[in-house]
Amino acid sequence: MVESFSIVAAVAVGVQALALVVLHVLPTGYNPVRDAVSDYGIGRYRPWFWAQAVAGGVAGLALAVALAETTPSVPSLVVAMLAISAVARFAIPAFPTDQHGSRFQTARGTVHMILAIVIFAAVILAASKLGSSLEHQAAWQGVQGWLNALPWVMTGAAIGVVLALRAPRLKQVFGLVERLFYVASIAWF
Repeated sequence: MVESFSIVAAVAVGVQALALVVLHVLPTGYNPVRDAVSDYGIGRYRPWFWAQAVAGGVAGLALAVALAETTPSVPSLVVAMLAISAVARFAIPAFPTDQHGSRFQTARGTVHMILAIVIFAAVILAASKLGSSLEHQAAWQGVQGWLNALPWVMTGAAIGVVLALRAPRLKQVFGLVERLFYVASIAWF
């Protein structure tokens, strides 16, 4: 069962990555350096945004199930955070982001931002806790550096996103910083 759910998680995160790549090569009119990934969830390319969000949710849920069944066991916090991130990913497409100005202009935009914060925080917590619990196991020694580094990259990107939302000069690189989180979290999965 662990192997089956691990394969589902790997395939789902691959689908998520593919959908994100497609969004970035389609003529969406969005600037990947400046604009948020959530902006793709509005307009004619919205199905690709939905695909990446649902695939990310499937990956999180499948990985949570796989890790819940592993031996030796992983901390329950890891499983819970992956499940929480999955539920938030499933929900986020139903709440389109607010564009042009504050991301908290409407109730739907505010819910979107809360879900995004939940996703970022839950994945960071899961990655941090899993890395610290596996780093001493021999089977994970080959990827120990990644297990320890990627949560820090995700944390730095999340802090950068918050700063870019607030600082006028940094708003010009909001999309780039957010995409750093996406790349690090996909690599971690």
